[in-house]
Amino acid sequence: MTTNTPQKTGILVHGCNLHAYQWKTITWGKPPMEMGRIPKGIFTALHECADVLAFGTGASEKNGKLEADATVQLMWERFDEISEFEVFKRYFPEITDQDYRNQARKKIETILEIENQSQNTVDEVKRVGEIFNRYGVERIILVSSPTHLPRCLRDACVAFEQNEDLAHFRHWLSAVPSDTSYMGKSASDVAVFEPPHRPDRPMFNINDFLKRVDDIPGKDRLVFLRSFDELLQEFDV
Repeated sequence: MTTNTPQKTGILVHGCNLHAYQWKTITWGKPPMEMGRIPKGIFTALHECADVLAFGTGASEKNGKLEADATVQLMWERFDEISEFEVFKRYFPEITDQDYRNQARKKIETILEIENQSQNTVDEVKRVGEIFNRYGVERIILVSSPTHLPRCLRDACVAFEQNEDLAHFRHWLSAVPSDTSYMGKSASDVAVFEPPHRPDRPMFNINDFLKRVDDIPGKDRLVFLRSFDELLQEFDV
């Protein structure tokens, strides 16, 4: 029995709101060990011999630049600094040589795509998926922070379920976490609530309630959280 491996790979580096606290640290990281979304995307693209490296979303704007454009600008400004990250030295020891970094830069330039129209993650995946289709990409690798990536995977599945032209990507979808998250947070701070499925537990779908939290206006969320905390305390949790 033989299996066909994907011939073309697309990397999607998810955007980060430009007004997020310490945005540059989240997107670039802290050498030598903490790679942000940008260097992790570059590393994954080079390691996997990617055919497309896409940076997505225009959901935020700062100093006249949309999210994806600002992220790519930072990438080019700091590209030579990828040699400061330990993982590059381990897998690409030539990275300390300027000529090699120039070659890597040219490689990234030739496969780079920018998607700056989407306003949410589902739309971001959909629009980048359409770009990948134009290149004949078969395999998608998502890159984002550990605190963001679980939702990226969920939203990618939603995008592929809703769009017949993208459905084939479900067969070759994977994710690579960066080493940086929203400041002061980590993967352990992410709460995941699956739909009820175990017969030994009540078939109470808390997801239906949690989804409605996003509809609470920003100015009222603190009031909601205080009320919610009081309710939880009544149950001794």
